[in-house]
Amino acid sequence: MQEATANNPDIRSARANLEAASFNAKGAYSGYLPQLSAGSSYTDRFDSEATSGIAGLSTTSGATYNASLLLSQNLFAGFQDRAKIEQGAANREVSEASLAAAKAKLSQDLKVAFTGLKYAQDNVLLTEKIMHRQEENLRLVELRFESGNENKGSFLQTKASLAQARYDHFQSQHDLVSAQAQLAQVLGRRETDELEARGDIPLTEPGTVPDFRELTRQVPNYQQAAAQQKSAVAGVTLARSGLYPSLNLSGSYGRAGNDWFPDATQRIVILNLNVPIYSGGKDYYATKSAVSSLDAAASNTDSTEHQLLLNLKQTYASYAESVEKLKVDQAFLEAAFTRAEIARSKYNNGLMSFEDWDRLESDLIQRQKNFLQSQRDRVVAEAAWEQAQGKGVIS
Repeated sequence: MQEATANNPDIRSARANLEAASFNAKGAYSGYLPQLSAGSSYTDRFDSEATSGIAGLSTTSGATYNASLLLSQNLFAGFQDRAKIEQGAANREVSEASLAAAKAKLSQDLKVAFTGLKYAQDNVLLTEKIMHRQEENLRLVELRFESGNENKGSFLQTKASLAQARYDHFQSQHDLVSAQAQLAQVLGRRETDELEARGDIPLTEPGTVPDFRELTRQVPNYQQAAAQQKSAVAGVTLARSGLYPSLNLSGSYGRAGNDWFPDATQRIVILNLNVPIYSGGKDYYATKSAVSSLDAAASNTDSTEHQLLLNLKQTYASYAESVEKLKVDQAFLEAAFTRAEIARSKYNNGLMSFEDWDRLESDLIQRQKNFLQSQRDRVVAEAAWEQAQGKGVIS
């Protein structure tokens, strides 16, 4: 978990985006604070003009220095400062939800990859065990065939079953390599040969059926859509701010003169009221656009809620079914193993036909495979259920 969290690029990207959104949210408060700046200038002026009634030119020139401090405070900006703060907070919520979703996705990927490797390892052992059992079966049928108690078709059928078992074992070894590569990719590793899954992933029981509608509002994807809607609401206020007047108070204190440092004092206080009359329709259409964006964001929130509600119900059903299926497959496996042992003894003593015995042997093999797959599917289904809720083992 620690290795995957440290190396996963989606997690790093989501955290960086959240940090950037947090800084932007803090910066949005600057509209309520005064602005202070300092400046200095140097002007070298040269003018020439014709002298009236005299042939020739007269010239004037001089150097001017200026140094000043400027303090300004916005008193009213058409509610855009409040809208920027609300929009910054909403964008931060979007980034928080994106990070939570990335953690849930990584948790699912990690569980799926780990249990995939565990399944591949167990499948290698299972196919090897099946292969050895088929070798014993072939020797048994071959002895009966040579003694005249079994026909050639049964012998060839058993020989083909052994070939299938060897192929399955061969294939399981390649699947193991692929499973190692998948887990290595999730962990961000380059080498895969040394990976081995040990132990089991902790599992939980489904319990009572949850309130899916309440869960929907806790899923990061819904929170992200809801936060985008909040940002769109603030965007409407921001667009409308251009239709309101603005009021600013500013003052400067400085010195000016022909020498450095200048000694003549300058003080200026300005109260500026700006009333917009016509901007070529820019503010009007910007407001219309923002309202349409808000409608789109609200519709997206509703659509997201419906999709998540359906997804939660489906993944929970698959999760609960996988738990019960594992129990059923375990019961069938125990029954199949017992029947196969009894059948082997009967066939060896000539009390059962090859067809009946072969059917029970094939059933045992299939039940063993089903149980192993159900163990994997149980973990995968629970991981999907956690991811659908936006939860997991990555903190």
